[in-house]
Amino acid sequence: MCFDGAVAIFTPDDEPYLGRESVYQFDTIIPLFVEEQVRIAEVTRRMRLAPLQEAAAELVPSASSIALSIRELVRQGYLLSAAILQRPLFERVATLSYLIEHPDSVELWRAGWPRSSRPSVKERMRAMHSVSRVPGAGGPPPTDDTIRQMLGEMNSLVHGDPAAALHGAVIMGDGTAGYTIGKDLDSPHRADEVCFFATMMLVVLHARSTQLFPPDRR
Repeated sequence: MCFDGAVAIFTPDDEPYLGRESVYQFDTIIPLFVEEQVRIAEVTRRMRLAPLQEAAAELVPSASSIALSIRELVRQGYLLSAAILQRPLFERVATLSYLIEHPDSVELWRAGWPRSSRPSVKERMRAMHSVSRVPGAGGPPPTDDTIRQMLGEMNSLVHGDPAAALHGAVIMGDGTAGYTIGKDLDSPHRADEVCFFATMMLVVLHARSTQLFPPDRR
């Protein structure tokens, strides 16, 4: 195992992965997304929500909280924990996309998907493709291949399979391999994977939110 002893608290000015393209793209979509959610929050207080909008009003805030948690974990170097949160983020974004494409399923979702009615991951993943690119977000919605490649890894991380340990493997000061029990400050490729994926999820979530609560163009 590997642990430095002293635990640094990083700020936006000195975080370990500052300057990475993946972090930049993540930081680009976050303010766009938050600004849109502030607008939507005001709209929801003035209107009677349809069942699908009510579902979004429950799914989007929790997905947003998870995405912002991932960003803070990357800032502090807790890449393993950030990677674990990818799966619950994906579940919420994919589920919302599926409900938008299949609004007749909202009642089943609210009932907890009874009688094995929960759609498969592939079905929900396919529902994520009809969203448009968000201007200035830095990337398109995810493809099937992109998500399929990561789902296996996300499942392994959540369930603690042996392969999951590799996400905490680091090179120690003496050049030998070990497993960190805290921060991972020297794995830019891991930070890139987490940030790019979270960015894709926010791109989809941003587009879906705007689809359900379109801006007033008057």
